[in-house]
Amino acid sequence: MSVNQNLNPKSILMIKSHSAGVGDLLRSSAAWRVLKNRWPQAKLHLLFLSKHPGYASEGLMGAHHLLDSCTFLTLREKSPDVKGVSKTPFKRLLSEALHLAVDKEVDCVIDFEMHGLRTSLLTWCLLKGMKKKKQLTPLNSVGVGQFPLRSWFYGQSSASLEDFAKARAKPLPMDYTDRDFVALSALGLERNGIPIELEVARSEVVKARDLLNSFEVKPWKERIERLPVLGLNIGCGTVDALNRRPDLKLIASALVQLFKQQPFNLILTGAPNERDVNKAFLELLTNELENNLNQIQTISWVDLAGETDVLALSAVVSLCNIFVSSDSGPYHIAVALRVPTFCWFVFKEPAAIHNVTWCRHGINPTKDEFVSKVLELFHQNK
Repeated sequence: MSVNQNLNPKSILMIKSHSAGVGDLLRSSAAWRVLKNRWPQAKLHLLFLSKHPGYASEGLMGAHHLLDSCTFLTLREKSPDVKGVSKTPFKRLLSEALHLAVDKEVDCVIDFEMHGLRTSLLTWCLLKGMKKKKQLTPLNSVGVGQFPLRSWFYGQSSASLEDFAKARAKPLPMDYTDRDFVALSALGLERNGIPIELEVARSEVVKARDLLNSFEVKPWKERIERLPVLGLNIGCGTVDALNRRPDLKLIASALVQLFKQQPFNLILTGAPNERDVNKAFLELLTNELENNLNQIQTISWVDLAGETDVLALSAVVSLCNIFVSSDSGPYHIAVALRVPTFCWFVFKEPAAIHNVTWCRHGINPTKDEFVSKVLELFHQNK
């Protein structure tokens, strides 16, 4: 595989399609950063082919500081949950993608997907369509040569996922953040430990502070300035994610044990469909507090389940000194914001672990293990 040393793109269209989850897309930000570091002048445009219109990640990606634009095209006429829904014709997808590429004066298309042929064909047709429109700038395309015939659709192609992992001694399944670098290896670009990243607009932070101040919780009002804030996202409110939700009673007990050594204020986050789980958790927490702490020493809490969209959630997370989460979107948001983070895994999930200094994790941790690792984060970030 030879790398085009003369490549100097000014406008890059990045195609993704696998998952529109907040965490899945946010983990691509390490690849975006590497592209920006290599070509600082290049504008980055994300084109995502989505199965679910109106996904929460759309707002977050639309505001991401590394992206110059973000476009979601729906692969079906409506959500897959609706029966009898027809697929969006490929011709329409191509027409909209071509309009975007011409409008953004794209001179390089990177297909990050490694399976199937839809994005490969879309990439090939895009370049063909732009040439027909007499675009004068040189056009380049990059993709994953997951199998020999797939390489034919691109100007430059990488090795397969398996060969990429083997050459770098990376275990499979591979870290989701690393997966984007399979395609980028065709350009000679490596991750080299670059973390994922996110920035929150100051206006969102101001709104988050106003939201917290609106809660008439006297202990919170009195102690917010002198105690660190621990954010907690129990999460996993959808049916397909229930197996990733930690045991509520164990979390409640672990937090009370932590509070005895390091007092904190508590912010609970969550989607609208996670109000019930937060309510159940707070009942368990109240019982644990009554059994383990006196009336003077107690945890002040605010429950924000259903109170924030994804941008406001990011702002709330940025205000936390420590963030504890299940394996869900807010976990990746916290890591991207460089907030000291503990992820409570229910089962081993190597591909979801962030190996950065401000993150710890545990697989069904004991209370002692949880407290020890969170205290490390507290002391490390004082």
